[in-house]
Amino acid sequence: MKKIKILFLGILCVDLVLPLIFFNFEKNYASPIDNRMLTEWDPAGGDVTEMVESYINDRIGFRTEAIDAYTELNDKVFGMMVHPTYTYGKDGYVFFQMSYENPDPVFVDLFCAFLRQVQDYCEERGVPFIYCLNPSKITIYQQYLPDGYIYQDKLNQMIYEKLEEYGVNYITNEYLLKEKSETEQVYNVKYDAGHWNDLGAFYGTNHILEKVSEYFPNVQPRDLSEFEIGTVHEDSLSVSHFAIDEDVPAFWDKNQGNIQDLTENYRSMKLDQNYNALFCLANHKEGAEELPRVLVFQGSYYNERTQYMQSAFQEYDAVHNYENFLDFDYYFNIFQPDCVILETAEYATNGAYFSYETLENKELNPKLFEDEFISLQDADYTVTEEGSLVTVSLNLDEAAERGYLIIGDRQFDFSIDQEGNTAECTLDVRYFQEDLAQIFFQ
Repeated sequence: MKKIKILFLGILCVDLVLPLIFFNFEKNYASPIDNRMLTEWDPAGGDVTEMVESYINDRIGFRTEAIDAYTELNDKVFGMMVHPTYTYGKDGYVFFQMSYENPDPVFVDLFCAFLRQVQDYCEERGVPFIYCLNPSKITIYQQYLPDGYIYQDKLNQMIYEKLEEYGVNYITNEYLLKEKSETEQVYNVKYDAGHWNDLGAFYGTNHILEKVSEYFPNVQPRDLSEFEIGTVHEDSLSVSHFAIDEDVPAFWDKNQGNIQDLTENYRSMKLDQNYNALFCLANHKEGAEELPRVLVFQGSYYNERTQYMQSAFQEYDAVHNYENFLDFDYYFNIFQPDCVILETAEYATNGAYFSYETLENKELNPKLFEDEFISLQDADYTVTEEGSLVTVSLNLDEAAERGYLIIGDRQFDFSIDQEGNTAECTLDVRYFQEDLAQIFFQ
């Protein structure tokens, strides 16, 4: 009996010590099952007690294995999904975890007002701006939501109302995908529950391209014949170890061989550290030179699905949206697009992704109509070049609210540091002609 007690105590001690031995101290670690960064040790960051608790809970040894085992046990024994990201609906459908619908009217108003400001900025420069709101899976497949959960589509309806009020040029894929879902699977039953599938992306993108064709008739919706279409087998939920068995649709662009990836030339570009996806793709298919160049601010609905837009335009420059979109003029400077598209997913259109403060306070430069400039070469300036980007930096003689760099028919906006009395403008090297550059500040 004594030996059994000693053995039991030994096992208990091992169970207590091993998780500490395998404690995860790695910095900037992304959880393979939570789709987020684990808590960092930061005693100066606020509530220390809460930070320590989260740090230990996130990083204790064998956390992932324990969650996987617990999740699988509940699924096999009780038919329940106990998971930090997903939940079961009816008939085997998997959704993101449900939350109470409580859209913020303050955010929606600020967001739509900013979209109108961006639209005005673009239109002053002869560039159409299009906003597309993409629905969540719960919006399209409401009939499969868990019993007891009532979804009323409050956020989308609030956004539509404000978009109309501000006169924003927009489309929504909500009603199109609801119609398609009656006969086709536009979001997978289980896999990648937070996004549409490749078929849904095909239909949603074509809806955007139809809108673009109103301004550029040579831009046409993609045809199914332009893709190799098949299926891919998925055996676990995305960003998870939860086992599934599902074949999902997969589209491959037949024009891929004519697409040149220039992204590495733009790696010095400023991007938010949390939203750093970037795609700079050039289409060399015969006749593509007649197509417009597009700048797209996009989220996860498109960041792994570049195959749809890349062949519809001459150039497809895509920036991870959210906080980057709030630096809109910086990216417009660089890409000088013929058309601008903003795409957001329903569940990512809120203050957690777009800063309230920036939405309220950001002011974009109006188009400049002055014709009296000074030569850049008469100013105190420096030029740095990295990859395909050139940055012009100036020391200002006096304070200014806005500034412009003029090269031929193109205008570029300076970003002004009021405290340091300096200005900076980044643009593509192909547009920079130092001897012709002029500046204007006011």
